[in-house]
Amino acid sequence: MTGAGPDGPYEGVPVHLRPGLVHWWREIATTGTAGFFGNERPLRALIALIRADINPGWHASKTGEALISAAISDDELFLDMVDGTLGIYNVGGGSKAALRQLLSVSGSVWTVADDGSSLTRVVSDQAQATFDSATATADEATNDLREAWSNAFGKNGDPSDAWDHAIKAVEHVLIREVMPNNLSATLGQVLGELGGPNSGNWKLILPGSDQSQDVAPLVAMLRLLWPNHDRHGGTAPKRAPSDEEARAVVTLAATIVQWHREGWVVQKR
Repeated sequence: MTGAGPDGPYEGVPVHLRPGLVHWWREIATTGTAGFFGNERPLRALIALIRADINPGWHASKTGEALISAAISDDELFLDMVDGTLGIYNVGGGSKAALRQLLSVSGSVWTVADDGSSLTRVVSDQAQATFDSATATADEATNDLREAWSNAFGKNGDPSDAWDHAIKAVEHVLIREVMPNNLSATLGQVLGELGGPNSGNWKLILPGSDQSQDVAPLVAMLRLLWPNHDRHGGTAPKRAPSDEEARAVVTLAATIVQWHREGWVVQKR
């Protein structure tokens, strides 16, 4: 209404989000009309989880106020507090929906994860739809892809672990198709089959500009996934992947798994 254009997304906890988050957390963590922090057990667990430096006097009311004060001056602690609250407290569906809406209208890069137990990064509608389709079937590929997604986009995730589970999710859908007689194979062996002398025996779901259904594009995608530079042996130097790399790898893995869910990714000619 003021003519302002769209803004955000915002990392951390911008000033316009703080009051809403404080109010939301008070509703979860306090009891009674007076707003007393009466339930000490989850409060203690939360402080331990997020490694907050709070006076150990354990007077619940003072401890709760001290945690709020510390969080207001430290964005990462604030986000950790909200993330931990979702996992530790018995947060109702209405409160989760209220938090999701608050984060959305504030332009935050964070939202409530689908399972409601943590925060997760907002992704594009297209990426989310791909992930939802890829994980619609209950199987091992879905389990690993969910783990990868949580570690790539969740608060306090693990980029290297995300990469590992992304590889496993792709292995689950490709090894049975490409190497059915060697179910203990790895993605590296799948790459050897599809990218080696036998590549002409396989066809990709996408026809390509020349309608040849060459598997080379898929091989290129798999080479981006394999290996995880943090875990691979050999002479190549090891390094931990960045958050951005992990998100790209997991999104790529979700795309490959989603193609498989639609019918097939790669087949024998």
